[in-house]
Amino acid sequence: MDENIRIGIITRGEPEFVAGSLNGDKGFYLKNLLIGKGFHWQRVCKVFLPGEIEYLDEPQGDIRIVNSVPIEKYIESVISSEMNRNSPVEFLKAHAVISRSWALKKIAEADSCCGGSTTHQSNTILAWEESDSHHGFDVCSDDHCQRYQGMSLDISRNVRDAVELTRGEVLVAADGKIADARFSKCCGGKTELFSSCWDDRDYDYLPSKDDPGCDLSTMKPDERNSFLSAVLKDYDRNTHNFYRWTYDVDKEKLRVDIQKKYGIDLGRIKNIEVTKRGPSNRAIIIRIIGADKELSVGKELAIRRLLAENCLYSSMFQVEDCGHYFRLHGGGWGHGVGLCQIGAARMAFEGMDYRSILDFYYPGAKVVKIESLSI
Repeated sequence: MDENIRIGIITRGEPEFVAGSLNGDKGFYLKNLLIGKGFHWQRVCKVFLPGEIEYLDEPQGDIRIVNSVPIEKYIESVISSEMNRNSPVEFLKAHAVISRSWALKKIAEADSCCGGSTTHQSNTILAWEESDSHHGFDVCSDDHCQRYQGMSLDISRNVRDAVELTRGEVLVAADGKIADARFSKCCGGKTELFSSCWDDRDYDYLPSKDDPGCDLSTMKPDERNSFLSAVLKDYDRNTHNFYRWTYDVDKEKLRVDIQKKYGIDLGRIKNIEVTKRGPSNRAIIIRIIGADKELSVGKELAIRRLLAENCLYSSMFQVEDCGHYFRLHGGGWGHGVGLCQIGAARMAFEGMDYRSILDFYYPGAKVVKIESLSI
C-alpha cells in the first residue's frame, strides 16, 4: 500500500529533534519520545523517525508534532515496538496483519468514530478512552493506540519478512469492513468482550474465549526464560508474574485519590465490591463503599487507573480486605480483547502459522489483501 499514515508523536516536553538518515531513510532523530505514558513502564527514549515531521497548529496534550510515513514502514515499526523484533516470524506476521487492520480502520472510519465517553450519574462514573479522540492525525505513538517507537539501526529479518509476506493484508469482517483487530499483552487465560472496555457494542469476531497458551507455568524454566527473552521488549521483561499477580491498595490513599480525581470524599473506605464482571472475570464496574458515601466506577481502564498510581496490570482481580489495605489477587496484563500477544507468540513458538493464529483470536474474520483504502 502506498498511502501514508499520520502519527501524533508523544514527547516529554518540547520535541527535541534533528534531521538525519538511517539505513537510507531520511528522517529525524528525536531525543525525547515518551513511551508507556501513565503505565508502569513509562520512560523517555531516543528514536529515529523516518519520513516527514510537521508541527500541529495546537498541541494536544503531550503531542506537538506529527510524523507522516508510508503505512508499511509504520507497520515495521509497530511490530518491532510492540514486541521483540526477534519473535517467531509467524507471530510477527499475525501482528502485522492486525496492526495494519487496526490502523487502516482508524483511517477509513475517522469521521464516524465517537472517541471516548465519560458519564456522571449521581454516585456512578463510567468512562472509557478511544484513539478516535485525536484530531489532526490518524493515530498516536503510544499504547493509547499502538506502539510506534520509530526505526532501529537493525530491523530484523523476521520483521522485514513479516511485513513483506503480508503486505496489504488485513482482517475483514462478515460485513466486508476492515475488522477492529484489538490486542493486549496477556489475557490471563480468557479473552474479553469489546463492550467491557469501550462502547456498548460487540463484534462477532471478538468473542470471549479460553486461551490457555498464555499460562507459561507449563513450560520448563529455561524454556520459559528463552521464550520471554525472544518475544518481549527489554523493558517489558521487567514486568514479572503478569499471568497471576497481587497488588495492595492502601485505603486512605484510595480515599485521597478519589477526592482528587472526582472531587468526592467518601470518608473512611470500608470496602470495594465488583458489581459487574465481563466473561473473562474482569471487573467492569466496581463500587467503593465509604463511611459517608458510595461511588461506582467503570469501565476497566478507569478502574485500573484509579486503583494503581501507574495503572493496574488488568481489571481481572478478586478483592481481599487486609485491614488498612485491600489485596487484589489478579491475572493478566491489559484489557484482554482480541489477540493475546503472549498466547499468540506461544502458538507460533510451537509451530502454528499466522493464519491459524488469526482464526483462533478473530473467528469469522478473513484475511484479505487490499491495494488501497477503497475497501
